[in-house]
Amino acid sequence: MNNIAKTKIIATIGPSSWDDSLLRKMFESGMLLARINASFADYNELERVSKQIRNISPRIATILDTQGTKIRVRGLSKDVVIKDTVTLTSEDISDPNVIKITYPSLDRDVIVGTKILLDDGNIQLQVREIRDKMVICNVLQDGILKPNKTVNIPDINLNFPAVTEKDKQDIEYAKKLNFDFVCASFTRNRKDIQEVKSILEGSNTKVIAKIENKQGVLNFDEILEESDAIMIARGDLGVELDLEEVPILQKQIIYKCRMAGKPVIVATQMLESMKTNKRPTRAEVSDVANAVMDGADCMMLSAETSTGNYPLESVQMMNRIALRTEGIMKFSPVYGDTDAGSETDRFGISVCKLSEEIHYNAILIISDSTSVVGSVSRHRTSIPIYVVSSSLKNIRENTLYRGVTTYYIKELSDDRDRNILIAVEKIYGSGKLDLLDKIAIISGSSIKNKKTDSILEIATVKDILNS
Repeated sequence: MNNIAKTKIIATIGPSSWDDSLLRKMFESGMLLARINASFADYNELERVSKQIRNISPRIATILDTQGTKIRVRGLSKDVVIKDTVTLTSEDISDPNVIKITYPSLDRDVIVGTKILLDDGNIQLQVREIRDKMVICNVLQDGILKPNKTVNIPDINLNFPAVTEKDKQDIEYAKKLNFDFVCASFTRNRKDIQEVKSILEGSNTKVIAKIENKQGVLNFDEILEESDAIMIARGDLGVELDLEEVPILQKQIIYKCRMAGKPVIVATQMLESMKTNKRPTRAEVSDVANAVMDGADCMMLSAETSTGNYPLESVQMMNRIALRTEGIMKFSPVYGDTDAGSETDRFGISVCKLSEEIHYNAILIISDSTSVVGSVSRHRTSIPIYVVSSSLKNIRENTLYRGVTTYYIKELSDDRDRNILIAVEKIYGSGKLDLLDKIAIISGSSIKNKKTDSILEIATVKDILNS
């Protein structure tokens, strides 16, 4: 796995990428995390694909993306032209002039003037009158409505449970199958994350909060504090908010995540045209490069790798763009408190700053703490960060962090020197270090009961191996 970008690639697994040999090639080309979309997968598929991924490599982190609460048009058997005025309802009526949707309290929650968007915003309505259970709307932007299309109501707090019954079942599956991450779709506040965590209690599965609605944006700070990672789900976000707001929000959210030392993922339509073309558009190349320059930890491919014609080429292209962009980027320190604690945070930025002055070749972290890794990785140092852990679960969790390559040691002992020797032997043996390379080593203290990783030592590989 040479020439793999620091910015990690998440690939959605679907019919286009179920083949073992193809998955292996995608992994070798930079796919380090595999996402399964529960909207289109049942338990049998979740089990089959998760086992398949583990057989390809135990290094690949698995992500289950929940469906969340999505309002849709229902009961429509053919395309309908929407223009002038249209009536919506949640009731079961047989009037062909009325569009039925899956939101049961529509008439109670909207008011005159509320905007309602159909088909990802391609059709735009505004409530003119509410009569019993009927919501009569003026059509601001007409169009052809197809069956089962989405309905968005951006300006109201939707009266939905944090976790639907389907999501609850899918999260239980993820827990049983030892998925590394679960994505909480349409996260609105801290309580939504807490409810997902309560279902996952007793497991090591972490929670990624998907930011894709107005409430999620307004409550972002408390969501960030509660969650383990963030996904900027630009699809629904671009429907719920004005499109021109999304690029600005992307930059703001990424920076806040870096300050907190928590991984952040940019998702949706990154190489969309590669579903049917071997080459992306120039705009898509710029979008991927900008996500890298913004400081994202990960970028996600969706339909490109799940149902598209060129899943392998999509991974290879994203990796190429990221590598080229990272090649011109400089050390970028950020400030703020992370879960690692203020002492470790000061320590982390000092290590990265020293790399610019002393010019060592890599940073080696020997720790089972993912928060320490996040505290160092967030500064986007130009040199690689090697993390050695005795936990396979932590190995996969650390895969989310930009610039981090992980190594497994069966057991970290109380003998710090021995841990360093084994770690350096392993990394040197993989060809990632040379004898004359100088490395900065972060490790735990030998003082009993001291919890923080607070020893920094700089040494050459040769001196360590000859010790």
